[in-house]
Amino acid sequence: MSIAEIQTEKPLENALKPSLSVLSKKATGSSIASSLPNSVVNNSEARFWAEKYGLGPVKKIGNANAKYAHPRKAKLHASSVAIVHSVVFGPPAFSHVSPLAVVSGPRVRLYGTTPQSSLHRALQNHSNGSKEMDSIDSDRQVQTGGSLALAAAYRNDGRLLAVGTDNGQVRVADATTRATFCTFQSPSGMSVRTVSWFRDGQRILAAGDDGLARIWFLSDDALSPGNDRVELRGHGDAIRCTTLWQASTKTQTKWPHKALAFTGSSDHTVRVWSVTEHLEPGEDRCLAVLSHDAPVEALLLMPSTNQDVPVWVVSAGGTYIKVWNPLTGVCVCKTLSRHRKTITAIVALPRTNEALNTVQVRIMTGGLDALLRIHSWNSSTGAIDHLHGISAPVPITSLAFSEAQNRLALGTVDGSVLVRQKAPSVTNKKRTREPRAGTFAFFSRGMNATPSAGDFVVDTADKRRKLQSFDAKLKKFCYGEALDDALQTRNPVVVAAVLEELGRRQGLTAALSNRDDESLDPILAFTSKYINKQRYTPLLIGVANKLIDLYEGNVGESNDIDDRFLKLKRQISDEVRVQKGLLLLSGELDGLVTSVAMSEDDSQMNENEPYAANDLARGR
Repeated sequence: MSIAEIQTEKPLENALKPSLSVLSKKATGSSIASSLPNSVVNNSEARFWAEKYGLGPVKKIGNANAKYAHPRKAKLHASSVAIVHSVVFGPPAFSHVSPLAVVSGPRVRLYGTTPQSSLHRALQNHSNGSKEMDSIDSDRQVQTGGSLALAAAYRNDGRLLAVGTDNGQVRVADATTRATFCTFQSPSGMSVRTVSWFRDGQRILAAGDDGLARIWFLSDDALSPGNDRVELRGHGDAIRCTTLWQASTKTQTKWPHKALAFTGSSDHTVRVWSVTEHLEPGEDRCLAVLSHDAPVEALLLMPSTNQDVPVWVVSAGGTYIKVWNPLTGVCVCKTLSRHRKTITAIVALPRTNEALNTVQVRIMTGGLDALLRIHSWNSSTGAIDHLHGISAPVPITSLAFSEAQNRLALGTVDGSVLVRQKAPSVTNKKRTREPRAGTFAFFSRGMNATPSAGDFVVDTADKRRKLQSFDAKLKKFCYGEALDDALQTRNPVVVAAVLEELGRRQGLTAALSNRDDESLDPILAFTSKYINKQRYTPLLIGVANKLIDLYEGNVGESNDIDDRFLKLKRQISDEVRVQKGLLLLSGELDGLVTSVAMSEDDSQMNENEPYAANDLARGR
């Protein structure tokens, strides 16, 4: 960009935008696919990812030439105020569906836990391939006690979910009932940014901002105050990612260590640890220190076909990727990923070749530059080469691929999750027929099955009343916005009901605080108008006192607000004067009634005196 172009730009447009939205000029398709010199666009890769997963522009072709059906797309709105820290696919615990855990804000949202879930039905039933389903609710939510959730991991059976929080806790919860099984507290109290389960399901590897990796045991002794945990010390900065490798029973005798832990840190290193159970407490567990030359954001373990390497370790950070031999600590490959900004996530995916009837492995990386990069992988040498680039709508924070190898999830910085389900092959599509009545398959068709001729159809229309805007805001704990929506209805009954609900929730102060002239004026107008109404007086007296306490220091800053407070004062003064007059009148009436009653009693006594005298005379 020339100096003249820089001077002609409007600086105020970008000055009011958040830093993540102030990006460079949007990249074109050719620049994404070939951002470095001597690059060649791979049309085969571009066509596969576009047709199979809906990533990138799709070129429409005739039905006769189509190899795949349309890919299924869904967008999950996990949070509107927090980024998605992590997305994790769990193993199918109770069905063939892999659940999806989305870590964002003070909770972990679970999607697709059953075949009847909203996510599964949305990905299976919608017919428009270019349409992205976004009205999807989570099946359940795992709370963290108000703390910010930063990481999550499923146990290998899918029944337990470990969640790391920003207050140094690792909470183990039941993935079905959401009940907290146990809680581990880090002594430092600093954020836990990564958690991993061991294969036995009884140990958890957790690490975070204190630069220490800890192994927690899910035994009775571990839950006591003096539990015995293993600490892995050595990093000089926060640990951003961890992963575990455990040798199979057939190859345990081949390698010197049965279990290895890998930790990537902001100190530009990857450390290899021996986590074999039989090591002595004082023995050094660090086997190697691998220098990545940039903060390590993600780690990936790739299977090895090399007889001298148990597993390949792929580290991603900065704008490049490195492949390591964990036994020797040698970097076998360093590849510039062609990202413009930091790589935040890495995942391995299979790439099927219909023509050769083979399956190849691809490594996908996502970064803050809103780009996805596809790389080839060689399991024998550990070589990585860039093949293709795809533009995403927003910057990527995390990637996940399901165990069934049919769903891809992309976590973003705007609190949404993009889910892509692999398109089924048209040529290999099996012929389906209606299950026979009375069989288990017929019973398991679900609520979306098409009725047959002669079936009795039950009306399944949703008869639930739609929430009003202020009710929806109250449900989301947006107290100020709920009060504003209630005032817009101009219905005093609705406004009074919302104020009573805010008082019951102890949220009236939050709803009335931090308001400017425009948002404070409707509340003062409503209060001054209805405070003298007997139905609303007890409620609005408390509201008026709260407004005076909150904004007494702002008197004189706005003429309109001052006039509203003066009008409120006049209304209250007039009402007090009327009440005093009524009390005076009531006292006078009481005195008049009393005097009349006493005069009537005196007259009656005077009338009865002659009769009393005659009776006395007769008695004598």
